[in-house]
Amino acid sequence: MDRKKVILIVVFLILLELRFVYTPLRKKIISLDKTIVAKQKDRETLIRQCEEYKQRAGKEAPLRIARKEFSLLSYTGNLIEKRNLEKNITGLQPLRTDKKGNITAESVRIGLKGITLQQLYEFLYDIEKSQDGIYIPEFRMQKVKDAPHLLDVEIELLTLKEVG
Repeated sequence: MDRKKVILIVVFLILLELRFVYTPLRKKIISLDKTIVAKQKDRETLIRQCEEYKQRAGKEAPLRIARKEFSLLSYTGNLIEKRNLEKNITGLQPLRTDKKGNITAESVRIGLKGITLQQLYEFLYDIEKSQDGIYIPEFRMQKVKDAPHLLDVEIELLTLKEVG
């Protein structure tokens, strides 16, 4: 009878250990493995995009001025539609319009929530290749806590236009 109790207690302890030690640790390891794979893909994407950027760097004029009829707010809205980011927009706010001499500076602030690194790259690439001199004076980015492969981004865009 005592032997059966000892075996029952040992089996019970093994089951407790499996339930409260082994299973949670195994789930954590699987989760970490998935995160490592995702981060490696992000790293490879980032390295590839940096190389592409280096190849293009230095080919453009240092200061670009937008066409007189160019609207930064309209361009931004069209770019958001083109990249299918409507559901990710947290804000699109025209800021200030400053004038110095015959140059006007228009600014727009964009908030994007839950986008991938690739979506951000494509969005920024379209801004950079624009012929209408769009600059980024402010840029903030952070990972989404619940989904580390996604980013929350806040960007300020600025364009310069000649007046008159």
